[in-house]
Amino acid sequence: MSATLTVTQVVLPTAPVGSANPLPAIAAMPQAPYEAATEGLPAEMAANIRYGQVSSIHPYLLQDGYDRERTPAPMRVAVLENEHLRAEFALDLGGRLVRLLDKDAGRDLMYRNAILQPANLALRDAWFSGGAEWNIGMRGHWPLTCSPLYAAEITGADGEPILRMWEYERVRGLILQLDATLDGAALHVRVRVRNPRERETGMYWWTNIAVAQTEGSRVFAPATHAYMTGYDGVLGRVDLTETDPRFPATAPAAADYFFDLAPGLAAAADAVDEDDDAPSPRPWIAAVDADGSGLAHVSTPRLSGRKLFVWGDTPGGRHWCDWLGGETGAYFEIQAGLAATQYEHLRMPGGATWEWTETFLPLQLADPRLDGAWTEDVAVVGAQVLQTADAAGSAGIARLEAASDDAPDALLSVGSPWGALEQQLAARSGSTFAALPGVRFVRESEEGVYWAGLLDGDATGIADGAEPDPSVAPASYVTGDEWDHVLAEAPSTWLTHYHRAVGAHARGEHGTAISHYEASLRHRRTAWALRGLALALRQSDGGGTAAQAQGIDRLAEARELAPDLTPLALELAEALLADGRADEVRTLLATLPAEMRALGRFRVVEVRAALATGDRETAGRILEERFEVPNLREGELSMSALWHEAFGDRPVPAWYDFEMAPGD
Repeated sequence: MSATLTVTQVVLPTAPVGSANPLPAIAAMPQAPYEAATEGLPAEMAANIRYGQVSSIHPYLLQDGYDRERTPAPMRVAVLENEHLRAEFALDLGGRLVRLLDKDAGRDLMYRNAILQPANLALRDAWFSGGAEWNIGMRGHWPLTCSPLYAAEITGADGEPILRMWEYERVRGLILQLDATLDGAALHVRVRVRNPRERETGMYWWTNIAVAQTEGSRVFAPATHAYMTGYDGVLGRVDLTETDPRFPATAPAAADYFFDLAPGLAAAADAVDEDDDAPSPRPWIAAVDADGSGLAHVSTPRLSGRKLFVWGDTPGGRHWCDWLGGETGAYFEIQAGLAATQYEHLRMPGGATWEWTETFLPLQLADPRLDGAWTEDVAVVGAQVLQTADAAGSAGIARLEAASDDAPDALLSVGSPWGALEQQLAARSGSTFAALPGVRFVRESEEGVYWAGLLDGDATGIADGAEPDPSVAPASYVTGDEWDHVLAEAPSTWLTHYHRAVGAHARGEHGTAISHYEASLRHRRTAWALRGLALALRQSDGGGTAAQAQGIDRLAEARELAPDLTPLALELAEALLADGRADEVRTLLATLPAEMRALGRFRVVEVRAALATGDRETAGRILEERFEVPNLREGELSMSALWHEAFGDRPVPAWYDFEMAPGD
């Protein structure tokens, strides 16, 4: 039976991601909630951890406009299906593999979230749990995890369908191509990443696969040791014969286990490397339930990292699972990456193309008991994983390889214009941008119209020559010297100076940014330039107290021009709090529309202001109203801290407890 590829909709209780925050993300990017020291680590690993750190998510805008009110809404999915498997990919949500159904057994192989509830875990804020997520570029949940990808159907030489998805990642400047196909009871995904420019860039890749957690869930990978962190800043090597991580349900606290794969355990006896007669490594990881059924993930050698993530048996760990999935239940993740750990970035040379294939397989162990030592059970599971992979054959993998350069025809989904705009920019600048032959970018979009106009030679970036409305926030931003040259050559307007200011600001060049913000304001007084100037003044090294106060004044002026813009009011309130001006915060809050003041982040501000003025009674009363902060950041313990400040040793109620560390 041949596979089919269709596009359909799945209706779920959904809290929409909402519109992007119009304010450019020029403040320092919130770091992943937990860092790791490099002491005692192998030299190469330590060097990779130090390399390629990203301090800003610019030019992306934040996606923080969601709430926790869910109503039924459609999710658009591309469906690959044959007699054995049904694979659903969310085209508007980063191409996430949201479901992989084993039709023979009638069970989902991954954690299939019954709701779509964004939360603040991604680099741009919004993220949702479940399925298999593709993460590229830099540490964290990638910038397009809640954005549309391009998609098209490619027909293999044997007539079988291939789902191709692709996009351009703007921070690292990478082109991503994902090709997926079914071959019997196997889903194959071929990943292709191109650095289209001549300069080196940082590279990161992790495939994060959520698996439903039960009391009998077990995880195995071909390793005798792992680099483990309990999110305490320590990344240490542990012996898995002494620290057996196989049971996610019994983990005492949140933890990562980065398996130090042993090549001999990751190869079938008959898989021989052509170069040296040694077994060829086939990295794998498997999650099985008490009955021995489960999911196996196998890859070609380049994808050599494997990891287990557990939320842990703590109030906070359980709370996070509920926060993200409601009644869907608990889950853990098995993951696969390019480096040994997720703290690392790799050096990707200019013009390089990296490729690998990942295979998702239903697994059924012959004997599900697995009550031996770690190494013994790993050998048993590994043999069956690789036998299952061998039985699936290589026809699907060969199909993907043969079709990797085939150009897409009709599009099933359209992504961003940035791949096309960057290619045109490079041609204008005389630099190299070597796109992949198997992808096609579309330039026309509201997001890119201003930049397309500038590249086409329109003096204002607008086809009819009209100046953009200064009361409307710019739709998008750019980064890089080539774009700055384009702006410098354009006529001097409030918008060209503003964009040059934002670019300098994101690079940490506060003096240059301030000059351009002020030039923009001489053309037109806009909320956007006032807000940027405010942040630049407050962030500049030599600013001092006067600059801090001037920054708050500029923020207040910006808010007067955009009084209904929630993130701007929040920035002003938080700046006042940071400067010890809590009484003014309370005055500001009293002027806000009731709907804005009721938002979770403003309730937090109200509590902080009350505490700062010694009004513990008001702070406690607000906290006891049991409000929610929809975009509470992963690792953020502000609610617990505020509760303790208001109530001393009174236990933190479960609805505010996000602590994932083990108790005393």
